[in-house]
Amino acid sequence: MDRWTNPFSPPPPPPKRETVPGGHSEYYEMGGFEELPWETPETQHQPGHRQQRPIRPAFSKKYSLVNQSTRSPPLSFDHTSPEILYNPSSSSTTPLVSSVPPRKSVGSAPSISSLSSSSRPRLRSDPMTENLVRMRSRATAVWKIHWYMPTAMVSLLILGVLGAVSHHLFYWSLHGKPATDQLLKVRFGTAFAFFTRSMLVGSSVVAYRQRIWHTLRGKAMTLSGIDSLFSAIEDPTMFGNWEMIRNAKLATLMALTCWFIPIASVLSPAALTANVEVTKNSTTCFAVPTLDFSQEGLYNYREVVDFPGFSLAYYNTTSGAAAPGYFDYYDQPSKLNRRLTTLAVYSKQPVSADSVSLTACGSGWNCTYYIKFTGPGYKCEEVANGKDSPGAVIYPPGAPFNTSVLAPIGDMIYYASVDIGDYPSPQVPEDYNVTVDHHPPDLGTFKAEPVLWIGYTVNTTNPISPKSPFAKKWKFDLVSHIFKCTHYEVNYTVYMNHSEGHQYATITERDWLAPVVDTTPTLLPDGANFTIPKDETDREITPGADPKRYKRAAAYHSLGALLRNFLRGTIQQKEEYPLTKTDLSETKLTDPSTAYALEDLMNQTQSMYEDMLLTLLSEPHLKIASNTSVPCLRTRHVNLYYYYAQSLWIGYALVVAAATACVLVGAYAIKENGVSSDTMFSRILVTTRNPTLDRLSHGACLGGDPFPKVLKQVKLRFGVLDEEGTTGAGSDDGERRSILYGAQVEHCAFGIESETKEIVKGGLYAGLRGYGGDYDGESTEGGEREPLLGREERNEPSQQRRRGRRRFSI
Repeated sequence: MDRWTNPFSPPPPPPKRETVPGGHSEYYEMGGFEELPWETPETQHQPGHRQQRPIRPAFSKKYSLVNQSTRSPPLSFDHTSPEILYNPSSSSTTPLVSSVPPRKSVGSAPSISSLSSSSRPRLRSDPMTENLVRMRSRATAVWKIHWYMPTAMVSLLILGVLGAVSHHLFYWSLHGKPATDQLLKVRFGTAFAFFTRSMLVGSSVVAYRQRIWHTLRGKAMTLSGIDSLFSAIEDPTMFGNWEMIRNAKLATLMALTCWFIPIASVLSPAALTANVEVTKNSTTCFAVPTLDFSQEGLYNYREVVDFPGFSLAYYNTTSGAAAPGYFDYYDQPSKLNRRLTTLAVYSKQPVSADSVSLTACGSGWNCTYYIKFTGPGYKCEEVANGKDSPGAVIYPPGAPFNTSVLAPIGDMIYYASVDIGDYPSPQVPEDYNVTVDHHPPDLGTFKAEPVLWIGYTVNTTNPISPKSPFAKKWKFDLVSHIFKCTHYEVNYTVYMNHSEGHQYATITERDWLAPVVDTTPTLLPDGANFTIPKDETDREITPGADPKRYKRAAAYHSLGALLRNFLRGTIQQKEEYPLTKTDLSETKLTDPSTAYALEDLMNQTQSMYEDMLLTLLSEPHLKIASNTSVPCLRTRHVNLYYYYAQSLWIGYALVVAAATACVLVGAYAIKENGVSSDTMFSRILVTTRNPTLDRLSHGACLGGDPFPKVLKQVKLRFGVLDEEGTTGAGSDDGERRSILYGAQVEHCAFGIESETKEIVKGGLYAGLRGYGGDYDGESTEGGEREPLLGREERNEPSQQRRRGRRRFSI
């Protein structure tokens, strides 16, 4: 290998020099280049070597000061301007000032297409740079599409598509699942969106850069338009340049695509939302509260060790020690029974415990199910309706009163008789000593269950007719009603709905079994006592014959007694106000605005009794409380992730299609350009090697603002440089064409429109004329080559003649 082609090879031997007084070496200009001295070990110890040497005046020469003892870098100064020179090896800080008169130019005045001798390249003293220049001097432009740019362009597009698909799969995996860690999921979605955006924008930017080189090869644009092309993907204000839009339509559209692709990163995260959904689960609910009144019949405080649960009734007994023949008999409703039923009446709905929903449905769930149980209920029927016989007195069969006591005939708007056949309390006088052998024969016997006889008046709010016989007494039409309710044992089917911790019970089916006590009591004339027909006495329920049936009936009776406490009494309508003698006004059975009973009083009375019954489900410590397992439908309102795939893919499909189009345009541009390129500084550096541009840029070398307006209007084109017109060289100079390996070589660079021509794909291009392996008179045969930067002109007259148009390379 030729040692001069290796930038790391030893430096060339020092050229021939003249010794001047004081131990300095004098170097003359050779062919427009100045050669620096190469210091060798022999020169370091020559006689007369000193730390600081005087400066010899220079005329048309350039001098270099070398500290031979320390081998420090040479100090140099030029003839173009005074310089302050420092000797780095000296401790003295005194500057060495040289004022050298400027060199007079020879030949014609320089023009925009010719370069004067004052434009020579700067002196380079780095040996590695010397060798690198020599090595690069024989290089030519390579027509080859390097793999990196096409691969990067396509790879970024593929990564963008994979990012969009990954974003889709991530959201799809969350669809329908509980919306936990929402912030984290949104961050992941945003990360996918920005990754996809970055990759697609990256591929489009790479493609855009290939396109602008294709555009600049085909069209000349002003420097302002080229600035806009190179900056459009970074500065949106560049789109205000009409020249760029007019001359580079496709490139402008690609730049706009780079700006609009990020919109997808804003739209795509919104494709995942959290919606409140109802999840359903058909299963079996365990520990569902229900009622089992048969357990009341088994209640016996004497036979239990643990707490047996509260009974609905209190009992007296004939023998506390359970002597043979003893029995317990009903006394009154228990305190717990009173509390629960009163709570239901005043709440005007069934009351549920807070833990019922949790026990029946499970934590966090709502549920619905059906339960069935047997319990007491009032079966009601209407026996008189004043609407059928206005103004007439109606006598219902067996009723203790008629419609004459009710308005409009009477002045009662509510009248109830609910105690006929009631269980006597107390059963015996207080001083009566009840024992097993000493007690009344009917002690504790349920001879009858009172029938509810209730009459009430409905205010229709219709003005009464002046012809009515009651026009003087009432302002509105009043209609009287009478109904009766019999206490029954009922099979209930109840629909239970537990929602958000609240219990809603609806009785869907009632199967009336039989009256609690199937007898017909008849009120005696004294108005206090009653009789039972002799043929019905065997239907009476006694405590000793069947204790289980008796205690169950006692529980039913206690609930009925508590209801009757609220129904008992009257409401009398006075001229000015209603006179209330009943607890009915404390219930949901009256209209608080008028004090009249509800129009649908019969059904509402039955409903209130069922509210009292269903409230017993809330107390797990009752003797009749029981748990069961039933089929149920469990539901819950949860925040679930909901993925709108269409919203995601509308945005992604558009930007992926746009990026793909950009990549196809970029691939076509690479094919047409013959090379892949970029807009980095290194590419700008090698494509602006043009003496014309060097001359034009005088005064703007700092690159600061404001940039000269006149330069912005200069039209440039990237093409083959016409060096004949650029350098001012002609055939009469006797110079050879730029020849490398026997072939004609041209140079590609940005230039004004008149000095460039179209680049031919596959053509031979290297650099500016004057720097190359075989041209400009450089010998390739025999002997050592002279340094590139210190070459002497063989023909001194020729040197003087060409001094006004000297060539150089970068």
